[in-house]
Amino acid sequence: MAECSFCGEKIKPGTGFLYVKKDGTAFFFCSRKCEKNLLKLKRKPIATKWTNAYIHVKELNKAGLKKVKKVNVVEKKEKPTKVKKKKVRKKKKR
Repeated sequence: MAECSFCGEKIKPGTGFLYVKKDGTAFFFCSRKCEKNLLKLKRKPIATKWTNAYIHVKELNKAGLKKVKKVNVVEKKEKPTKVKKKKVRKKKKR
């Protein structure tokens, strides 16, 4: 049985789907929710509360066994707004 590449859930045979990138890396997903979070939204499984990776790290931190650095959530950079130049019309000579 394969595991979901994002949430870590076991995928039952005949369900889920396989996504292969151009470079040859293969991802198994249990649902579209997992696919969108990993590929489109580019979220890290450790930073998403409902994944097995997050729960595992949280338990380790509670027990004091392992310190894990917090994952920085990358904020989208705002594009600077462009100032539109007003067109100046020249008066025609009569």
